Amino acid sequence: MNTFVNKARNFYNGIFYPLVVFVAALISHSFSIELFGVTIILATVFPAFFLCKDLKFLISPLILFIFMFSEKSVSSDVFFQTPYLIAMVIVAICIMVCFIAHFIIHRNNVRLVNFTKSPLFTGYILLTLAFILNGALNTEGYQYGNIIYAVILSVCLTAVFLLFSTNLDDDSNLHNHLFYVLFLTSMLLTVELFVGFTGQIQIVDGEIVKESVMFGWGMWNNMGGMLAFLLPVHFYFATTVKKYGFIFYITGLVSYIAIVLTLSRSSLLTASIIIVVSIIASCVVGVNKKLNIILSACLLVVGIVGIIVFWDKISSILGDYLARGFDDNGRFEMYGHGIANYLFNPAFGGGFYSSYQLEHQFISFLPFRYHNTIIQMMATCGTFGLVAYIWHRIETIKLVIKKRSVYTFFAALAIVSMLCCSLLDNHFFNLYPTFIYSIILVSIEKSKNV
Repeated sequence: MNTFVNKARNFYNGIFYPLVVFVAALISHSFSIELFGVTIILATVFPAFFLCKDLKFLISPLILFIFMFSEKSVSSDVFFQTPYLIAMVIVAICIMVCFIAHFIIHRNNVRLVNFTKSPLFTGYILLTLAFILNGALNTEGYQYGNIIYAVILSVCLTAVFLLFSTNLDDDSNLHNHLFYVLFLTSMLLTVELFVGFTGQIQIVDGEIVKESVMFGWGMWNNMGGMLAFLLPVHFYFATTVKKYGFIFYITGLVSYIAIVLTLSRSSLLTASIIIVVSIIASCVVGVNKKLNIILSACLLVVGIVGIIVFWDKISSILGDYLARGFDDNGRFEMYGHGIANYLFNPAFGGGFYSSYQLEHQFISFLPFRYHNTIIQMMATCGTFGLVAYIWHRIETIKLVIKKRSVYTFFAALAIVSMLCCSLLDNHFFNLYPTFIYSIILVSIEKSKNV
């Protein structure tokens, strides 16, 4: 029995279980058979709650689950039909039962003190309070959706950090396991994008139709933002994996090309800076410095020649970038409304579902957001929210400085990428990116200075 349990734990905490989840998500999204992926993931994850001592096994299904849903299935509204809603409630109850059982069986491995003593504890608590108190003094326009969205956002951000900070062993392989899962996630999204060009993504007169770059879990900005968020992961492995590091260098370039093809300007701007920093870092640290210098020199030459030779085709395909240029696409108007909302309710903001947002709501169950993290915190959570966010940011910077290492550098670079994209978009408030954000912070906190 002990042999079986040990083998099961090795399977879940090794490279194979994340690969199973990756394949299930890829098949589900590619063929719009989400029921297949959901069945595979649930059937494999439930036993893990009872077998595994900590929650490392949960990282891959938690992160990859959302990306299995295709545009074809979501646009059909099939998941909003009564049978599916009932099934979701049942699954949610089963997952809660499994969590309770896990913490009872493996209670000796749960250390709540890890959260209260975390250097990020105060910031997370303040952020949670700021979310809950959003629009608290907006007596004329307060919406019940404010508290619902605040609770969901707090669960995705703070509860995820709480779960993993208190129930993840401080083993040296945690950061590699997390980045392996994130690498698979990046490759999944890249494949989804390229597969999209064989189906729903349209090319008219040699130009990509931006509005057709849609996925069940998001659209072009979401895809571009996630790929930019995960871009440093490739170059971490290109820097630290000696024998096959060049493969990750190449996948990083492919991922960057995918970002270009999303037509997300904020993501491309951020990714262009991040890839340069990542390449420079891979040339000056790690075990592949010489090889990465050679690859970078070749990349520079090939890139310049390729742009010159194929400029006509490139400019045609990427016509949306050239047409829009530095147009703000209505963002300055959003920022103006956000600042006005803040000035009208300076203490706790107007709330996530304040009047301007309701008038411009794009997705029925989510509030409209201001495409800038700072404006968002000010407009919806007021001065208290802005102070809470700044406090949290200071704590994360101090943690990164304290835990400085090659891993911390690339992990921090991934977070910087997401935060920079969020200055022109909504990624920090899109719920699922915060899973990754919080787990990365847990991994940094538990990492060694090596």
